[in-house]
Amino acid sequence: MLFKTDAEKAFGVETYLSPEMDAAIKLWQQLESGNPPWVEGDTRTIRFSNTVARELSKLITQNIDIKVQAKYGTGDTAARIQKAIDGYFLKNAQEIVGNQIMLGGVMAKWNGKGMDYIPPDRFLVTEHDSNGDINGAIFLSYYQKENKFYTRAEWHRFEDGTTQNETGEMVSVHRYRVSNKAFVSDQQDQIGRQISLKNTKWADIVPEFTAENLEKPLFVYIKNPYSNTIDPDSPLGVSCFSECIEELRWLDIAMSTMGVETEDSAPKMIVGQSAIQYAETHGIKLPRLVLKEIGADDLDGGKPFEQWQPQLQVASRTEGINFYLNIISAKVGLDTGTFVFNGQKVVVATATQIEATERKTINTMMMYRQVLDRPESNGDGRVGVIHDIAYIINAMEVINGDIAPSEFGNYELYADFGDPFSNKEEDKFFELQLANQGYMAKWRFNVRHLGLTEEEAKKMVQEAVEERNANQPEERLFGEE
Repeated sequence: MLFKTDAEKAFGVETYLSPEMDAAIKLWQQLESGNPPWVEGDTRTIRFSNTVARELSKLITQNIDIKVQAKYGTGDTAARIQKAIDGYFLKNAQEIVGNQIMLGGVMAKWNGKGMDYIPPDRFLVTEHDSNGDINGAIFLSYYQKENKFYTRAEWHRFEDGTTQNETGEMVSVHRYRVSNKAFVSDQQDQIGRQISLKNTKWADIVPEFTAENLEKPLFVYIKNPYSNTIDPDSPLGVSCFSECIEELRWLDIAMSTMGVETEDSAPKMIVGQSAIQYAETHGIKLPRLVLKEIGADDLDGGKPFEQWQPQLQVASRTEGINFYLNIISAKVGLDTGTFVFNGQKVVVATATQIEATERKTINTMMMYRQVLDRPESNGDGRVGVIHDIAYIINAMEVINGDIAPSEFGNYELYADFGDPFSNKEEDKFFELQLANQGYMAKWRFNVRHLGLTEEEAKKMVQEAVEERNANQPEERLFGEE
């Protein structure tokens, strides 16, 4: 819905959403929902963009591990942030990054209990800096009750002002302000008239809220790491598929054409005009596979009918489909050959196969991971979306009174992205050799590969040693261990 003009009037503010970006976002959402504009007649869609987004997001988030620990003291601030990160990011990390890939970006925002990840058709940017970082936005929420349609507009921004300090002097202050307004309409496509929040399901939300000493907004835009060639002035990101929309259309046409040919590949019967007239005169219904429209007076050799077997163009169709798959792969930052059509289905390259390529896929994966976590440009600490989410969680718990103000910032976050191309079986065999040759403790091998605790693993090894020594005292199965 996104009532842009109405939201601007309600708050007296300008928003940054050009017609070009609005149209592009709608198109990306059509791709995601399996309803692109070229689906008509015999042309269907295989929703290949969703396949790419799913596989790429799997690579980006695979083996991700986030740990939060306290900087000082024994409070539970770090544990609370850890729980929120686990429940509101890690649990759905692949889906969150998949939506980022498809839609150019999603907005992470506190919802009162945890984090929401909001698509670009449910927020409007009101302020951004020269780096494209969004500092102000209006978020739109909707629900329907009976025949009424309700909308809540929530405007986040920083405001500069003055306040009187303890000594009576006027000093500058940088406040963070959130304003909420509710609307009701009889029509789904209209925002309607403004009403009190107390008359909606948002009755527990205050109309105005302010906070001080915040360095960042209470939301963060998870933006695709691509240049916006649709609207270079927009702070919004572009879909991973923004440069290959036409190729996705061609791929759907190629797959649909092959599908139609397959459906029509059953043997056909070409019937001459005399046979058709005879059938019509005597009320005979011709079989479905008869090509009645041929209507020849008589076929070659005076036959009243002739059998025809359509020829499938599997080789040429497969070659064309793989051509489009490779173009799409290259344009979204994946190695050619990542997706291959074998005549029956699209096969995705394994992690080992990807690792052996020219590493374009790996570079793209790392580019997305750096959106989530990367070194600070000055070399002091780390930054990224994951750190911003932790900041929002920590700030909101202080604001809500769940933790003391002194606990604000009392945490350190570490994000580890494991190697998605590691082969567990190969690693297990290699470490087994290390353990057998005495370069790794056997209990450690059991912990790493059998899922045992350190205590259980050491007990297991000790029991094996004692049993072996009891049966063959002269031998030592585990040497000195």
